[in-house]
Amino acid sequence: MKDLKNILEKCSINDIYFSNRGTSILYKIPIYQRNYAWEREEIYALIKDVYDSLEKSVYYIGTLVTYKREENTFEVIDGQQRLTTIYIILKALGIETFSNTLTYSARKVSASTLEKLPDLGDEKDQGILNGFQYAKEALNDIVGNKKTDIDAFKSFFLNSVHIIHY
Repeated sequence: MKDLKNILEKCSINDIYFSNRGTSILYKIPIYQRNYAWEREEIYALIKDVYDSLEKSVYYIGTLVTYKREENTFEVIDGQQRLTTIYIILKALGIETFSNTLTYSARKVSASTLEKLPDLGDEKDQGILNGFQYAKEALNDIVGNKKTDIDAFKSFFLNSVHIIHY
Protein backbone atom coordinates (compact mmCIF):
# COMPACT_ATOMS: atom_id res chain seq x y z
CA MET A 1 0.00 0.00 0.00
CA LYS A 2 1.25 3.47 -0.88
CA ASP A 3 2.15 5.96 1.79
CA LEU A 4 -0.80 8.38 1.75
CA LYS A 5 1.40 11.25 2.95
CA ASN A 6 3.08 11.23 -0.47
CA ILE A 7 -0.15 11.39 -2.48
CA LEU A 8 -2.45 13.50 -0.31
CA GLU A 9 -1.83 17.22 -0.12
CA LYS A 10 -3.64 19.82 1.98
CA CYS A 11 -4.19 22.78 -0.35
CA SER A 12 -5.63 26.20 0.30
CA ILE A 13 -7.65 27.89 -2.42
CA ASN A 14 -4.59 30.09 -2.90
CA ASP A 15 -2.46 26.97 -3.49
CA ILE A 16 -4.87 25.63 -6.10
CA TYR A 17 -5.42 28.77 -8.16
CA PHE A 18 -2.46 31.05 -7.43
CA SER A 19 0.61 29.02 -6.42
CA ASN A 20 2.23 27.57 -9.48
CA ARG A 21 5.68 26.51 -8.33
CA GLY A 22 7.36 28.28 -11.24
CA THR A 23 4.95 27.38 -14.01
CA SER A 24 1.18 27.53 -14.48
CA ILE A 25 -0.98 24.55 -13.66
CA LEU A 26 -3.94 23.58 -15.83
CA TYR A 27 -6.90 21.72 -14.32
CA LYS A 28 -8.90 20.08 -17.12
CA ILE A 29 -12.43 18.84 -16.67
CA PRO A 30 -12.86 15.92 -19.10
CA ILE A 31 -15.89 15.24 -21.29
CA TYR A 32 -17.13 12.39 -19.08
CA GLN A 33 -17.76 14.84 -16.21
CA ARG A 34 -21.24 16.31 -16.10
CA ASN A 35 -21.90 19.97 -16.86
CA TYR A 36 -21.66 22.46 -14.03
CA ALA A 37 -24.86 22.03 -12.05
CA TRP A 38 -24.66 23.72 -8.65
CA GLU A 39 -27.74 25.78 -7.93
CA ARG A 40 -28.48 28.66 -5.58
CA GLU A 41 -28.94 26.39 -2.54
CA GLU A 42 -25.51 24.69 -2.81
CA ILE A 43 -23.65 27.95 -3.51
CA TYR A 44 -25.36 29.79 -0.66
CA ALA A 45 -24.61 26.86 1.67
CA LEU A 46 -20.91 26.85 0.77
CA ILE A 47 -20.52 30.62 1.22
CA LYS A 48 -22.51 30.52 4.49
CA ASP A 49 -20.41 27.62 5.83
CA VAL A 50 -17.20 29.48 4.98
CA TYR A 51 -18.51 32.71 6.50
CA ASP A 52 -19.59 30.91 9.69
CA SER A 53 -16.05 29.48 9.96
CA LEU A 54 -14.16 32.78 9.81
CA GLU A 55 -12.89 32.32 13.36
CA LYS A 56 -11.35 28.92 12.63
CA SER A 57 -7.72 28.54 11.62
CA VAL A 58 -8.57 26.11 8.79
CA TYR A 59 -11.85 25.05 7.22
CA TYR A 60 -11.90 21.92 5.02
CA ILE A 61 -14.40 21.71 2.18
CA GLY A 62 -13.73 18.25 0.79
CA THR A 63 -11.47 16.55 -1.67
CA LEU A 64 -10.14 17.05 -5.16
CA VAL A 65 -9.04 13.95 -7.07
CA THR A 66 -6.89 14.50 -10.15
CA TYR A 67 -4.81 12.48 -12.56
CA LYS A 68 -1.55 14.03 -13.73
CA ARG A 69 -1.72 13.97 -17.55
CA GLU A 70 1.35 16.05 -18.29
CA GLU A 71 3.94 17.93 -16.25
CA ASN A 72 1.55 20.73 -15.27
CA THR A 73 -1.81 19.38 -16.47
CA PHE A 74 -4.22 17.62 -14.14
CA GLU A 75 -7.40 15.90 -15.25
CA VAL A 76 -10.13 16.40 -12.66
CA ILE A 77 -11.54 13.00 -11.68
CA ASP A 78 -13.66 14.09 -8.70
CA GLY A 79 -14.47 17.48 -7.23
CA GLN A 80 -15.14 19.40 -10.44
CA GLN A 81 -18.40 20.94 -9.16
CA ARG A 82 -16.62 22.22 -6.04
CA LEU A 83 -13.54 23.34 -8.01
CA THR A 84 -15.70 25.23 -10.51
CA THR A 85 -17.75 26.82 -7.73
CA ILE A 86 -14.58 28.02 -6.00
CA TYR A 87 -13.42 29.58 -9.27
CA ILE A 88 -16.82 31.25 -9.71
CA ILE A 89 -16.74 32.61 -6.14
CA LEU A 90 -13.25 34.04 -6.71
CA LYS A 91 -14.55 35.79 -9.83
CA ALA A 92 -17.58 37.07 -7.88
CA LEU A 93 -15.12 38.45 -5.29
CA GLY A 94 -13.56 40.51 -8.09
CA ILE A 95 -10.40 38.48 -8.63
CA GLU A 96 -9.49 38.84 -12.29
CA THR A 97 -6.13 37.13 -12.74
CA PHE A 98 -5.26 33.55 -11.86
CA SER A 99 -1.84 31.90 -12.05
CA ASN A 100 -3.46 28.53 -12.68
CA THR A 101 -6.29 27.70 -15.05
CA LEU A 102 -9.49 25.68 -14.91
CA THR A 103 -11.02 24.61 -18.21
CA TYR A 104 -13.36 22.11 -19.79
CA SER A 105 -11.41 20.01 -22.28
CA ALA A 106 -14.34 19.19 -24.57
CA ARG A 107 -16.97 21.85 -23.81
CA LYS A 108 -15.88 24.99 -25.60
CA VAL A 109 -18.84 27.11 -24.43
CA SER A 110 -18.25 26.14 -20.78
CA ALA A 111 -14.50 26.81 -21.10
CA SER A 112 -15.12 30.18 -22.76
CA THR A 113 -17.68 31.22 -20.13
CA LEU A 114 -15.23 30.44 -17.30
CA GLU A 115 -12.42 32.27 -19.04
CA LYS A 116 -14.44 35.41 -19.74
CA LEU A 117 -16.30 35.79 -16.41
CA PRO A 118 -17.67 38.32 -15.58
CA ASP A 119 -17.71 39.54 -19.20
CA LEU A 120 -19.42 37.16 -21.55
CA GLY A 121 -19.56 36.66 -25.29
CA ASP A 122 -22.48 35.58 -27.42
CA GLU A 123 -22.31 31.96 -26.37
CA LYS A 124 -22.41 31.18 -22.68
CA ASP A 125 -22.89 28.24 -20.36
CA GLN A 126 -26.10 29.09 -18.53
CA GLY A 127 -25.22 26.91 -15.53
CA ILE A 128 -21.91 28.71 -14.98
CA LEU A 129 -23.55 32.10 -15.55
CA ASN A 130 -26.29 31.25 -13.03
CA GLY A 131 -23.65 30.09 -10.54
CA PHE A 132 -21.84 33.41 -10.90
CA GLN A 133 -25.06 35.35 -10.25
CA TYR A 134 -25.90 33.14 -7.24
CA ALA A 135 -22.39 33.64 -5.84
CA LYS A 136 -22.66 37.42 -6.17
CA GLU A 137 -26.06 37.39 -4.47
CA ALA A 138 -24.87 35.08 -1.69
CA LEU A 139 -21.77 37.18 -1.03
CA ASN A 140 -23.92 40.30 -0.81
CA ASP A 141 -26.57 38.63 1.38
CA ILE A 142 -24.17 36.78 3.71
CA VAL A 143 -20.96 38.82 3.78
CA GLY A 144 -22.47 42.21 2.99
CA ASN A 145 -20.97 45.05 1.01
CA LYS A 146 -18.59 46.63 3.53
CA LYS A 147 -15.06 46.54 2.13
CA THR A 148 -13.55 45.36 5.43
CA ASP A 149 -15.99 42.42 5.63
CA ILE A 150 -15.43 41.46 2.00
CA ASP A 151 -11.64 41.69 2.42
CA ALA A 152 -11.77 39.52 5.56
CA PHE A 153 -13.90 36.91 3.79
CA LYS A 154 -11.65 36.96 0.72
CA SER A 155 -8.51 36.52 2.80
CA PHE A 156 -10.04 33.64 4.78
CA PHE A 157 -11.40 32.02 1.62
CA LEU A 158 -8.02 32.16 -0.12
CA ASN A 159 -5.80 31.15 2.77
CA SER A 160 -7.79 29.20 5.34
CA VAL A 161 -10.26 27.22 3.24
CA HIS A 162 -8.55 23.95 2.35
CA ILE A 163 -9.15 20.97 0.10
CA ILE A 164 -7.43 17.61 0.31
CA HIS A 165 -5.86 17.07 -3.13
CA TYR A 166 -5.32 13.46 -4.08
